Amino acid sequence: MSAAARASRKWIWIGAGLAVAGAGYLLTYGPGKKMVLETKQSTGQSQAASAPDGLDPNAFRPLKLSNIKKYNHNTNIFTFTFDDPKAKYNGKTASCVVFKTNVNGKDEIRPYTPISRPNTIGELEFVIKNYPQGLMSKHVHEMKKGDTIEIKGPIPKYPYEANKFEKLALIAGGTGITPMVQMIEEVLLNPDDKTKVTLLFANTTTDDILLKESLDKLAQKYPDRFQLHYTVDKLTDDKAKKAWKGEVGYINADMLKKLLPMPAKKDDESLLAMICGPPGFMKLISGEKTKDYKQGELTGLLKKLGFTEKNAFKF
Repeated sequence: MSAAARASRKWIWIGAGLAVAGAGYLLTYGPGKKMVLETKQSTGQSQAASAPDGLDPNAFRPLKLSNIKKYNHNTNIFTFTFDDPKAKYNGKTASCVVFKTNVNGKDEIRPYTPISRPNTIGELEFVIKNYPQGLMSKHVHEMKKGDTIEIKGPIPKYPYEANKFEKLALIAGGTGITPMVQMIEEVLLNPDDKTKVTLLFANTTTDDILLKESLDKLAQKYPDRFQLHYTVDKLTDDKAKKAWKGEVGYINADMLKKLLPMPAKKDDESLLAMICGPPGFMKLISGEKTKDYKQGELTGLLKKLGFTEKNAFKF
């Protein structure tokens, strides 16, 4: 059985959230309030081992909103604290959590991925985009400091193992960057993991690219291990056209062949493609998951390029 199939059978993913994480990193603001990554001391193993779990995968717990930072025109960084300040985030790569709140008398449940690394003490941070029709995202963006929301987790998505693959080909659209950055950092921040990672990140415009500064910094720090590519549907003005060095246009087969590693043979399991994005994006690249969240048949551009169910995984 393929690695992708084993992961699909073991874990059921319930949705796509928005956020990324950085082991030993702290998200801070640089000039112009752009998000950058700065190194910081990670929680010691002994401290993390003795710390209680901040979340319960089987029950919702109330977390208090302690801080809000504006990220861009429609996205903020939200910090939620555990009731116990000594508790740790007990998630692993790649995992998400589930938010629950009541909207108009009905419980709304949505998944999000913390930007906090596993074993972070005392709090969880999330980068959340405000969608006009998104009931949960709208609710979170209307929250004020001191408000609480119920959170359950962690919910595993993919049980990554170091050096399981020679290459990872990651294809993300919009908020589908979430699990991709988890995967990238899990590989790069482990000096014993020799896996080569390539990311193709698609967005509508340059203003919509989330966490670009942190991705760029990782690409600069690990040039031999991480190749980073962007594409946008359109460039909105002359300034953007002059400054842009990425691709322009929708992802197609030629773009994938140009930028990503391709399978050397049928069912090549030295390579794994991972895909995450909105429904239309998934349909184009790989086909969507089944209604019961199984991997389903691989279709789309990846199938045309020689990928199979044994070397592709849909988040």
